[in-house]
Amino acid sequence: MVSQILGDRYEVERQIGKQTGRWTLLARDMTTQEQVIIKLLVLDEELDWDDLKLFEREVEILKSLSHPAIPRYLDFFEHSLPNDRAIALVRSHIDGRSLQQLVLQGRRLTETETKQVAKAMLLVLDYLHGQPSPIIHRDIKPSNILLANRQLYLIDFGSVKALSGNNDTAFTVVGTYGYMPPEQFSGRAIPASDLYSLGATLVTVLTGTHPSSLPRRGIKFDLTGVTSLSPEFTDWLEWLMEPNLEHRAKSAQEALQALEHGGRRLTGAAIAKPSDTKVWLTKDTNSLELLIPSRLGQLQLQIDPQQISLISKRLGFQSSRPLTAPRQAIHKLEYRRTATDEQDADAQLILWAGDQKFELRGNPLLTQEELEWLAFELATWLKLPVTRL
Repeated sequence: MVSQILGDRYEVERQIGKQTGRWTLLARDMTTQEQVIIKLLVLDEELDWDDLKLFEREVEILKSLSHPAIPRYLDFFEHSLPNDRAIALVRSHIDGRSLQQLVLQGRRLTETETKQVAKAMLLVLDYLHGQPSPIIHRDIKPSNILLANRQLYLIDFGSVKALSGNNDTAFTVVGTYGYMPPEQFSGRAIPASDLYSLGATLVTVLTGTHPSSLPRRGIKFDLTGVTSLSPEFTDWLEWLMEPNLEHRAKSAQEALQALEHGGRRLTGAAIAKPSDTKVWLTKDTNSLELLIPSRLGQLQLQIDPQQISLISKRLGFQSSRPLTAPRQAIHKLEYRRTATDEQDADAQLILWAGDQKFELRGNPLLTQEELEWLAFELATWLKLPVTRL
């Protein structure tokens, strides 16, 4: 920079970042003596219209926000350069380290620490998404979350978008590869898009692995062998990172409530019964009965206040001795998959009561939609998280 004093007020101390036609500078406000961040955008012939639109949007949105974990808007002005001019956004400076810096230093967060990051960021997202025109950050990643004085901050609103009405599409595709959900590649951004990015960020700080290098099960992430996390937290993270919007957490509030209760299946995020299923389920406050048809009969699960029982019936006759256990012994609900191809998944639900194993599977196999529905219904009714294996 030719001039070290910008806007007749800000003394530049050093350059923090630089891209074509833009600078990010650390400066000192000579009026208040506080450090600030200045983002400069050069208005020349090479300026991309989308860059100008995003910059102006960042200015307007930061003006409207007031949250302790978001940088404060301070000023906006024009600045003359030798051959061109630039516009400048001034925001508060947060003196801290990014989560990306911690990762590069070899630091890995524990499950407890990661949950703290998750809760802090979900509260920020709940604030952003809860604005009259919901604000989608669109670029959540480790380098955009700062840790300073034991507090977390979400920074860099250069990709931000405010939704109006039902308009969730944009002509400009922004974000960072690996942290962007599938819908964002086509320009669509909704609150659940930020949740996907947050999930990918959390996995990165847990493992030090970029999301693009994580193992997958079909098109889904498979975190079961990546870390020594609890099954419930693994399931919660995979829920946030679901490629399919229909199966992903819908809101920051829903994700936060689920995290606080140990598992996503306790949140009331209902999964609809598949329209073509022949599985029959009925329940009330005290009892539940489930019938799973097969080619020659059916599998019957019954849970009442005293016990759980599983009976295999063939052509109307009981074909084996019922498996039973006390109701109070039920302690785990597992969702097991033994195939990697999502279209050919040998999957089943298993209820554990003590050391008794109650296996729920169809013949032919239940579909993924049926299993997801049954997992939700059983987990909600039993108040158990789903352990995915």
